[in-house]
Amino acid sequence: MKKILPTDIIFATVIQRGKTLASVRIVGASTLTDIMNYLGSILKEAMGLVTFKLRNTSQGWNHERSVMLCPSGVR
Repeated sequence: MKKILPTDIIFATVIQRGKTLASVRIVGASTLTDIMNYLGSILKEAMGLVTFKLRNTSQGWNHERSVMLCPSGVR
């Protein structure tokens, strides 16, 4: 994946079974982990397979990743 700078503007969309669960603009993140943690805090109740779509408008790249989510406390 490309580098993320704290000054970059990231648009993140989370989709599950064709439904948009979240669509946010993120500034100040410097790693993919920062972005995933932020999105995880928004999607506390979500579970199952979701697709994260990230668009970095500052650097001009897109990234897509599918992830299986579990509610907190469940492993």
